[in-house]
Amino acid sequence: MRPEEMEERLSDTERVLGLHAKRLQALEEREIPQASKLIPPEAAIDYTSHFKELKELLKKHDLGLRALQIYALITSFQETITKLPKVLPVRHYHHFDDKSKGFIIGGIMCLLTVTVSVGLCFSLSQENGELQANSIKYELLKQAYPEATLWADSTYRSDPEGAEKYVELLEDTEGSKQK
Repeated sequence: MRPEEMEERLSDTERVLGLHAKRLQALEEREIPQASKLIPPEAAIDYTSHFKELKELLKKHDLGLRALQIYALITSFQETITKLPKVLPVRHYHHFDDKSKGFIIGGIMCLLTVTVSVGLCFSLSQENGELQANSIKYELLKQAYPEATLWADSTYRSDPEGAEKYVELLEDTEGSKQK
């Protein structure tokens, strides 16, 4: 810190201390309020009757007996706690009972649902691969033999069921020729 800054801070601090000194003097000069002055002994109220009543009430209720009972309870708790082992032995026993039947059935249903879903996804994936392969084959035939693919498209569009029967007939005749 530079000396100029230090001098400035010191002067600010001196000004603040001067203001505080003036305020303290003003507070000291004020007159002491009436409530803080001592009450003369003759004007004091006599509370001896109240104290006698309190003593009688305390004599009626024996607080020492209760304190001894509480102390005895605390010591018995401490003894019991010290006798407890630090690690309690625990045996885990897992079993199924009538109440868990719903959970078991629900778990089996979830497993079956997941199994069917996975099988269906696998089957659809294989079929999708075959359809993509057939699509590529068809595109190749369309490029190489446009007249033949045009004939196949028009035949299928005009009579889809007849086209399927014609394909089956061709497969049967082709199969018998190859044997």
